[in-house]
Amino acid sequence: MNAVIKTISRAAVAVAAAVAVSGAMAANATVSLDTSVISANNLVVNKLGANTYAAATGTLTSAVASASTKVVDFGNSDGFSIGLSVPFVGLQTLAFTNFSFDLTTNTLYGSLAGTGLVVSSIDYTGDLLKANTASTSGSLLTGSNFSVSSGLLAYLASKDVKPESLSAITSAVKSVGLPTTPAVPEPSTYALMGLGLAGIALIARQKRQG
Repeated sequence: MNAVIKTISRAAVAVAAAVAVSGAMAANATVSLDTSVISANNLVVNKLGANTYAAATGTLTSAVASASTKVVDFGNSDGFSIGLSVPFVGLQTLAFTNFSFDLTTNTLYGSLAGTGLVVSSIDYTGDLLKANTASTSGSLLTGSNFSVSSGLLAYLASKDVKPESLSAITSAVKSVGLPTTPAVPEPSTYALMGLGLAGIALIARQKRQG
């Protein structure tokens, strides 16, 4: 009988831990690219890292590591790259990575790195794009109607890169959708965690009595 109780208790602990982890990782953020802009400009889009990208809808999905009233952090250096073929120059690629979104200023932050003759000098981390339109539904915020941020504009000017030359790329970012609060475990998760803790206590008590 004691062996059965121990087995059940250990299983409860394992299940509680697994469910707690999955509950904490449930929140996702998305970056939606405008497929019409991608098609019209013959842009080449590739996901970077472990995020998922649905080419048919132009949607990049990433797990959110943390969230607060100010910043939602995608929590990794993953992202996407956009390539634009320029006549007589070749393919110019910008890689967008390491995203975070400031909920108070509706600004998308991250890193931007360029490859290609025109944009190879670009290596920037800071404010990238500002959402001129933002709406909240429940705990989900959607930012759209983006323009190049003041920080990135100043950086491009210092590199003698005209923002107009990158307009096809920057305009491809259609919207950002993200939870404004971190994911929390469901009530059933708390119940399992309680069961797991009870199992740990029971096992410890049996060891003391033994």
